[in-house]
Amino acid sequence: MLTPTWQMDVFIYQTVVLIPIYVFILLDFVIFRRKHRSFQGPYYTLMVSQGIADIATISIFSSLVLARYFSVGNLFLYSLRPFMPIFYANSGPMMFVMRIVGVFLISTQRYLTVCRYQGALNYHLNHCPPLLLIMFHWFLGTLIYFPALLHSDATFENEISLFIMTSGMHAQVFSVTVAASFATIGVSIIVMYSRIAVAMIKARNVSKTGIVSKNSSNRGQDARLTLHVLVLVVFCIICFVYYLGEFYLSFDEDRTRLKAFRLYYPTVSGNFSFINPVMLLTLNRDVQSRMISVFCGWCYQPPKVTAMSIIAQRISSKGGLI
Repeated sequence: MLTPTWQMDVFIYQTVVLIPIYVFILLDFVIFRRKHRSFQGPYYTLMVSQGIADIATISIFSSLVLARYFSVGNLFLYSLRPFMPIFYANSGPMMFVMRIVGVFLISTQRYLTVCRYQGALNYHLNHCPPLLLIMFHWFLGTLIYFPALLHSDATFENEISLFIMTSGMHAQVFSVTVAASFATIGVSIIVMYSRIAVAMIKARNVSKTGIVSKNSSNRGQDARLTLHVLVLVVFCIICFVYYLGEFYLSFDEDRTRLKAFRLYYPTVSGNFSFINPVMLLTLNRDVQSRMISVFCGWCYQPPKVTAMSIIAQRISSKGGLI
C-alpha cells in the first residue's frame, strides 16, 4: 500500500463531494427531459455525453487508487496482466481525447446557436436524435484514438505500486495522437470562439442603440453557457500541457522523474472533469432553478388540503361561527 500524497487527498475529497452532485445533475437532465423543454436541446444532450466521459474517467482512475493506496484488489489487478496494464495505460489519454471531442462538439453547438442560429446545420443539430448525437461523440473519439490502441504495450512494475510502464512506441503513438487531435480541435475552437465574441459584441452594441432583437432575452443565458464551455477549454489546455510533459519524460531511462510527474495526473485530469458540475451550478440558470425547486420541495411539504382544513380556513376568515 502506497502513502497517499496531497494530490491524491485532493482527488479523493473532490470525488466524494462532486461526483454525487454531478451524477444527480445528469440524471435530472435525463429523467426530466420531457418536462423541461430547455433540457431537450442538443447542448444538454452533449453535456450528458460529456458527463458520462467525465464520470468514466474518474471511476477508472478511482479503481486504481483503491488498489494502490488502500490495497483493495491490487493482487487481482496484477494477476490480469497484460490486459489491465494496457487498459489503464490507454484509459487516461483515450478519455482525454473523448473529452476534448466533447468540448469541440459543445463549442460547435454554441457557435451555431450564437452565430448561425438560422442555418441549416443548426436546424439539423436541434432535430438530431439525442442517442445518435451521443453515439457520434463516442464514435468520433474512439476513431481518433484507434491508432494508439493498435500499438498498445504496457505492464505493471509490481503488485504494490501498480506503476504502469509503457513502451517507447506506445508513448510516442498516443502522444502524437493526442497532440494532433488537440491541435486540430484547438484551432477550430479558437476560430469559433473568436466569431462568437464578435457576434456577442455586435449584439450588445445593437441593444445599446435601442434596437432589440427577438433573441435578446436569451443573450444573457447564451453568454453564460459560452463562458462555461470556455472554462472547459482552459482546463483542457492544462491537461494537454500535462500530456506533453509526460511525453517528454517518457524517453528517460530513469523513471524517477516520470513517477514524480505522474503524481499530478489526478489533480490535472480530475479538475478537467470536476470543473463541469461546478460551472453548471454557478453559471447555468436552468440547473440552478432545478436545484432550488428540488431541494425546496424536499425541505418544504405543503399542508394537505382536506374538508376540515377548508372549513377551519373559512371560519378564521369570518372571525368565528355565526
